[in-house]
Amino acid sequence: MVFDSDVLIKAAQSASISSMSIQEYVAECISYEKHRHDIEHSKQNMYERKAYAGQIFRFTVVWCFGLFIIIFGCGLGNLKLSDTVITAFIGSTTLNVFIFFKLVTEYLFNKEDPHS
Repeated sequence: MVFDSDVLIKAAQSASISSMSIQEYVAECISYEKHRHDIEHSKQNMYERKAYAGQIFRFTVVWCFGLFIIIFGCGLGNLKLSDTVITAFIGSTTLNVFIFFKLVTEYLFNKEDPHS
């Protein structure tokens, strides 16, 4: 939010302020607006984190379900893949899912600065 100091000063001069100077009033107004902005920013971050956490969960479930279908198809004999290919597929997809999940959650749920 952009502050117009002239408007704040005029408002402070026209208001009946008994125990505050104009500078204190302006500083308090700016502090209030900054606090309000921080609250809105935190609300938006919480909303986005919840949305992305749900998307990560759904993606991981779909990925694992696809892996299960391929393994199940190989077990029933409907899908012909060698043991080396199956092992490489299971290992690489599982590793990719875990790395993807870890990177995204570390970014979304950063512990260092909760307001970023």
